[in-house]
Amino acid sequence: MGFWTFVAIAVVCGCLLEGYRIHAKSRSTSGGARVDDLEARLAALEGNGSLEERVRALEAIVTDPKNQLEREIAGLDR
Repeated sequence: MGFWTFVAIAVVCGCLLEGYRIHAKSRSTSGGARVDDLEARLAALEGNGSLEERVRALEAIVTDPKNQLEREIAGLDR
């Protein structure tokens, strides 16, 4: 292996390691902010009761006998 081959391999490895370091750093900082944002949204939904209202509305839709009949008829048409 010649001198220039060694230098080229060293440069490529250095660039790859630096790129991985930057990637890992950006991934760890953005992930924490995203979790904090999602926790804040969940707290806001739970705080004003809109989450509970949404669940009740979905339960009403799913358990509605008329809706169930329409879904069964639509399934027969396929």
